[in-house]
Amino acid sequence: MKYAQSTETAIDSLFFMAAHPEKQDFSVEEIATAQKVSLSYLAKIFQQLSKAGLLRSHRGAKGGYQLGKATHEITLWDIALVFEGSSPMYECNASAKSCSLGPKCLIVNTFREAERRMQEVLQGVSLEHLVESVRKNGGHPAWVGAHEDSKPVGVGEPSAAKA
Repeated sequence: MKYAQSTETAIDSLFFMAAHPEKQDFSVEEIATAQKVSLSYLAKIFQQLSKAGLLRSHRGAKGGYQLGKATHEITLWDIALVFEGSSPMYECNASAKSCSLGPKCLIVNTFREAERRMQEVLQGVSLEHLVESVRKNGGHPAWVGAHEDSKPVGVGEPSAAKA
């Protein structure tokens, strides 16, 4: 299984934004330059992310994009869903093969379980987790250019549950 390039670019873009909590707004050009991707390509990705509520856009002199939710609320699954959709990766062609196994089919059930587990894993990793993990493991990728002491929104702050 392979995810589309747009999914990877979207994840990298949102990770870039999460790694720079000191900034309020980001231009498409800034992020396209950092990732070495086409400005028009990234603009289309940002339109889809905005439509899905993962980004918010602002016009004017201080215009640009910002995350549409807190970093702990945006998961890899949320991002992948925008570009990959929710259709099953494996579709059985039982009717064309005159197969009547239906719910007893080990092949179909195995693929469904694999997809369920993958979704569960991706739902368990937020942008906040990514930034924390990278920081713990020795800094950010060079293209992100974040400082070691940068913290994503909400990281290191006591939550209401802990207080």
